[in-house]
Amino acid sequence: MASAQKPKPSVPVALSSEAIDDLIYDARAGDLEALTADIATLASQHSCPEWQIVASAIDQEDESEGGTGSCVLHFPSANGNTEILNALLQRLSAADAAQRSAFVNHRNHSGNTSLHWAALNTHLECVKALVEAGADVTIKNDAGHDAVFLAERAAWDAAAEGDTENDSQTQEIEMTIGESEGEDKAASNPGEMSAGRQVVEWLLSSEKAAALERGANEGEESA
Repeated sequence: MASAQKPKPSVPVALSSEAIDDLIYDARAGDLEALTADIATLASQHSCPEWQIVASAIDQEDESEGGTGSCVLHFPSANGNTEILNALLQRLSAADAAQRSAFVNHRNHSGNTSLHWAALNTHLECVKALVEAGADVTIKNDAGHDAVFLAERAAWDAAAEGDTENDSQTQEIEMTIGESEGEDKAASNPGEMSAGRQVVEWLLSSEKAAALERGANEGEESA
């Protein structure tokens, strides 16, 4: 029996698939000049603010047709491109809190948010930017993993001296365009905390994560 197709995410502006592909390509390639120009052009064409263009840049193709379901934030998050990510988040700051949160926490076909990808690839500055923009650290992907778990797994892999056996959750992140060197240099120096461990420690110590943990503990006590 064929699996049911996932519903299409709602977006502020119905962009063409070509326009979405261009925006995602720009973000994935790290081409800020092209991304800025494309966003401005589309905003003019659709007579809307630029944040609505950014919030509409989601790969809408079904998984069976090769779509990832990822939004434009996923790719700079995976690549560790803070310049592109911050440029997009700056535009999204013009949206109201609910709209911004919905997009920042958009889950792709595997249930991964941009924060999952940033954490898995141990990009601490991207993790910080996303959490400050409203990324929910408690969201779990379809495999049941949250961002802290993925960062911990990256730290374990680094401790195991770069085990190359990655599962499908890791393999879905293919940084073939504008690939960043990442922030894992510390992993090669046993005297320093690995990049994965830095992400874990920051997530666990962040005020947002601490508040969520307190809320969970209070819920357990009142149960």
